Amino acid sequence: MAHKKTSVANPNYESWPRQKVKITDLFLDPENIRLQIEVKSSQEVLINDLFFNENAMQVLESIATSGFFPDEVPVVIEEEKKFIVIDGNRRVAALKVLARPEIVPAKESSVKKLLKISGSTPKQIEVVVAPDRESIRHFLASKHTQNTRRPWRPLRQAYFYKAELESGKTVQDLRNEYPGVNIEKFLRLINIHRIAKSIQYDSDQIAKKVHNERSFPASTVERLYEDKQVRDFLGFEFDKDGEVRVQIEKKEFEKGFKQIVQDVVDKIVDSRALNNEKNRKEYLINFPKAHIPKKTKGTKVLTSKDFKEAIPIKTKKRTRLAPKDMHFTLQSPGVRRMFTELQNIDYHKFPNASHDLLRSFLECGLKAYFDHSSKKIQSDRGKYVFLDRVLKEFIDEMNGIKNHKLSQVASRIKDNTKMSSYSAQFLNATNHNPDVFVTPQEVEDAWEAMEPLFRHILNPGKK
Repeated sequence: MAHKKTSVANPNYESWPRQKVKITDLFLDPENIRLQIEVKSSQEVLINDLFFNENAMQVLESIATSGFFPDEVPVVIEEEKKFIVIDGNRRVAALKVLARPEIVPAKESSVKKLLKISGSTPKQIEVVVAPDRESIRHFLASKHTQNTRRPWRPLRQAYFYKAELESGKTVQDLRNEYPGVNIEKFLRLINIHRIAKSIQYDSDQIAKKVHNERSFPASTVERLYEDKQVRDFLGFEFDKDGEVRVQIEKKEFEKGFKQIVQDVVDKIVDSRALNNEKNRKEYLINFPKAHIPKKTKGTKVLTSKDFKEAIPIKTKKRTRLAPKDMHFTLQSPGVRRMFTELQNIDYHKFPNASHDLLRSFLECGLKAYFDHSSKKIQSDRGKYVFLDRVLKEFIDEMNGIKNHKLSQVASRIKDNTKMSSYSAQFLNATNHNPDVFVTPQEVEDAWEAMEPLFRHILNPGKK
């Protein structure tokens, strides 16, 4: 049954009462749109999720060093005689951990050090009490899907409106209720993500990232499908409500769509490499021929509802970097030993050692690769050949054989100046600067950015 059309007046937020509440009497919202865990999860699980996935530690450090800002009043509702935090979950989580650092064991030591400097922290804070969940929806939409200091990720913004549709509202209802929001933009992303989750990918790791709302590279994928030349290449269009309409045979569409998603998730291409029409056109020109969709007209027009979401295979928590399926044929005992260590070292326990080994493995692996082809690398600085030089030689070689994907992978490592974990700049900093260190997630991100390059250089074939 269609939801009744509504016309919502501007809510009178000033009428919502304020009151002081003890930190211990505040409960995080298990339905928080930031979270992607079971609703039945305990408060400790919710807090740990916010610390590991939403950088609540940054909020904690701000509160510990600068105090609790008076303009950051959490908004709560009262349910079953409990105050449930609807907006401000990271702030409340930070206050709870300041009171009890043991809640987040991985951060306990750091929090206790901050407490020695900051001293006491608030035992109670002022909150705004909203009438109910329904009344707060427009507040959340205005704050988190339009202008805000920390906006929700694009996919999370989209899923806010998906939840509205699932509650029975129509697309027109959303247009009426949120006149300042580009509803169709969010619906296009929702429908594309649904199709992405229906594909059987070449690895469990890729599937896991696609299904995870936090790791799915929505902005880069969006940059591609918003380009008409990309849509024409894949054989689909959008209707006025943001629904996908595939005109060609399903298997032909899927093989091209799958390749694009894998390229983006594997970071073979990123938003920087696709930032203009010319770059996107070049990407399509160099598309693998075996994966170019044939424009064979389908028996019917397909929508996102014709693609059934696959259930990703549940895997154990990843602890090793180099997978066992990687082939190593280089004749270099030293590089082989490094490779074996990368297959066995637990980067969660030893992130800095793993990252340092990764830098050595990258440089030595490239040198062994060029030794294999008997290519002499000339040094720019004295008698030594450094990482920057071998990366440049590899980029030149890949450009020469028109392997633009691997050229882009190496260029991102060599030229990135934002201290990304995979960049040569950051690899050198952690190797030489005693004040720079890494986290396990940064090590994992660095490996994944480099893995396509490693798969090529470690198994170069015959001379």
